[in-house]
Amino acid sequence: MQFPVEELVGPDGVLAQLGRDGSLRIFLGPGRRVQLSDGTEWRIKATTRGRHIVPIILADDGKVAVSSPLFARHSYGLNGKGYGLALIPTGRVGVRRPSDWFLRSHGTDVASIEGAERRLTAHEPLPISAALLAFTLITHGIPGEANLVPAQD
Repeated sequence: MQFPVEELVGPDGVLAQLGRDGSLRIFLGPGRRVQLSDGTEWRIKATTRGRHIVPIILADDGKVAVSSPLFARHSYGLNGKGYGLALIPTGRVGVRRPSDWFLRSHGTDVASIEGAERRLTAHEPLPISAALLAFTLITHGIPGEANLVPAQD
């Protein structure tokens, strides 16, 4: 197995190196390996939150960031140390996963994500853990999320 498989790159160079990706690896296996530019190691794994199985980022000293479903299809909450964001798709959400997204904090867009290009443009400083969780959710979602949204009468 080769490491890294992908890199998260910013204007000043590589921010993080990432190992192999995959739903089975994240939700059932050892997680996705992440190594930050300062050598810190993280794993993107999954945990239960209520009745949901959600992506989470873990460090040796505990949780770095967690995610949760919001009450709209393909919309998620991201919470980390010192931040809380909503990951929301742009445009209409149909059967397929949306390709473009916004990260919002209290109604303000702090970042936009072009899914097809795999490019995140931050309009304000953004924690690396938020970017990693956003890309994980855009790629894999939350298992069974179609059943999470209440039916409309």
